[in-house]
Amino acid sequence: MRVISLVLAATAALSLPSAASAQATATASSTPNLTVGSVIYDPQGGEVGKIDSVTGDAIVVDTGAHKATLPRTAFGIGAKGPMVTITKAQIDEQVAAVAQKAAAALEAALVVGAEVKGKAGTPIGTLKEVSADKVVIDRTAGPVALARNAVGLGPQGLFISLTAEELDAAAKPNPAAN
Repeated sequence: MRVISLVLAATAALSLPSAASAQATATASSTPNLTVGSVIYDPQGGEVGKIDSVTGDAIVVDTGAHKATLPRTAFGIGAKGPMVTITKAQIDEQVAAVAQKAAAALEAALVVGAEVKGKAGTPIGTLKEVSADKVVIDRTAGPVALARNAVGLGPQGLFISLTAEELDAAAKPNPAAN
């Protein structure tokens, strides 16, 4: 059995109230310029963070401590520029709470016998072992050990970021390494 290291990363998605109430005191323009690198402020003019990425209506703001995905409707225009209706500390608290809840849900789902799916959404095996630092997925081709943080929890259950074929290829011994 070969141990494969994979890491899953995600940003927390937050739902914030519309910035419409904050716009009552905002400048005349109602459409903020939301581009990568723009500094975002709170209603008091305090810096919340910078825009890390923009994908459609999803704006990722990096507070320095966390990255939070906010809807475009959460932004307005304040005296200093683009703003949201809550502070950096409030965003960081919400992201931490979401992360803690997600970690607890993942922990509860990591049980022997649980089905694990690949990135294509198809079942790739079941959990055979779960320890503090690794999981072993029981597969037809034989068990495969992965770092525990390689397993995530999504709407359809436990998953890894590989297809069954990619996992099989990664699990094969490399003759050149011997």
